Amino acid sequence: MLRLLVLAGVLPVLASAQVSAVRFQNREAWRVEGSRLRVTVMQSGGHIGEIVLKEGGGLNPLWIPAAPTIEPDRYDPARHAKTYGGGPVSRLMSGLLGHNLCFPFWGNPSEAEFKAGMTFHGEAGIVRWRQTGGGADWVAMAADLPESRTRVSRTVRVVGEVAYFEERGENPTAWDRPVGWCEHVTLGPPFLERGVTDIQASLTRGRFEQRELTWPAGFADGPVDLRTIRDGGAGFVNNFLVDPAREFGFFAAVNAKRGLLFGYVFRRAHFPWLNVWENNTPQMLTRGMEFSNTPTHGTMKVMVKTPELFGVPAYEWLDARGSLRKRFAAFSARVPRGYRGVGDVQVEGGRLTVVERGAGSTIRIDVDRRFL
Repeated sequence: MLRLLVLAGVLPVLASAQVSAVRFQNREAWRVEGSRLRVTVMQSGGHIGEIVLKEGGGLNPLWIPAAPTIEPDRYDPARHAKTYGGGPVSRLMSGLLGHNLCFPFWGNPSEAEFKAGMTFHGEAGIVRWRQTGGGADWVAMAADLPESRTRVSRTVRVVGEVAYFEERGENPTAWDRPVGWCEHVTLGPPFLERGVTDIQASLTRGRFEQRELTWPAGFADGPVDLRTIRDGGAGFVNNFLVDPAREFGFFAAVNAKRGLLFGYVFRRAHFPWLNVWENNTPQMLTRGMEFSNTPTHGTMKVMVKTPELFGVPAYEWLDARGSLRKRFAAFSARVPRGYRGVGDVQVEGGRLTVVERGAGSTIRIDVDRRFL
């Protein structure tokens, strides 16, 4: 474990030149910075606030709210509820940004859970995480979730244009329990632009409420092409099955005007679902591309009513005294103006190959499969 140097009046800084404790959005965070990529993770909530390709002009593809956020573990309903929307969403929204881990459920709490103090998307995004280790290009962190009596941990490693993540959910109790686990990745401006940003993913069948879909077709207040960002419209959530024929699923977004490509790859066995969410109003523009072990947005009671969808499990069991481990990676690269968008992303040997849609040109990024 790296030794922390604590100086009076100075934020603690890790002994490594590449891993440090920093202020981000006026909040406490850890930063892992390689030669080409920078990743910043919030200490309260564990949210991944930025993944920045240095040669990409400092552009952060992840969503940062226009209004200031606070440390969610310091949230006080009497002081903060109205500011952050009120109701069951306000505590999460007080600290939400970028990519957050939804655990041990994805979606809204029940009325009883809300009255007892629970917020959207479980506890992982509202408690304080602690550092448990680190090195020249990686940092490890963990958090205990007191209400669900579970534990989560994460290692973040940056090599070249790739950030590798390994996460573990643990159940120290003597009871088996169902869990929803969603990597809630939210893209935002200026990377996300109406009519400009193009998104592709390795998806097949899907649903919107009781309507069946096939990627990239989606549904909001009418049929939509989910590869594009419309000029306007209400929010929606569409659920899709990750291609069962693939070892690795992916999504990739491109803003050719700004010359940047950004995406994630993940083991399909770990995350068989990807949920597409969008808020597209004059006040807020966001797109969620949320790879998950469940397509069910809602309470535990709602989740367990649908054990399977399309013949694929719709949640997992976290056994007594057991654990679940999941891995994924984020990547970024420069693209030329006029880039047509991503047609496919393939993991082959030690390479991640991004194929341009309709052109066949490729971008190749070195990957270390030991961390995938």
